[in-house]
Amino acid sequence: MIQKAYRHGEILLLKVDKLPDNLEKSDSKTIMVGSHGNPHSIDKGTLYFTKNSEDFTFGYLVAKATHLLHPEHSPKVGDAKIEDGIYKLITQQEYTPDGLIPVVD
Repeated sequence: MIQKAYRHGEILLLKVDKLPDNLEKSDSKTIMVGSHGNPHSIDKGTLYFTKNSEDFTFGYLVAKATHLLHPEHSPKVGDAKIEDGIYKLITQQEYTPDGLIPVVD
């Protein structure tokens, strides 16, 4: 089964069927602050953040008419519209000879 996915800097958004239980809704519109201090944010939608994930998942996004915003990229290429749905938020990793390390954008 192919899953819809978006890459946004250090973040991978992977479409999933449903939210896991016991998540707490966030009032923030900032998904994360990137490695260079720029916020990765949304204009609409709902964020849920998790703790103690074993697979680099740090939260979920329920997207509805949502655009991904980034001050460094948005002025050049515009905001990225994503398809409505539920997305797992994953810190991207890359393999090196020393093991997995976070992607730095």
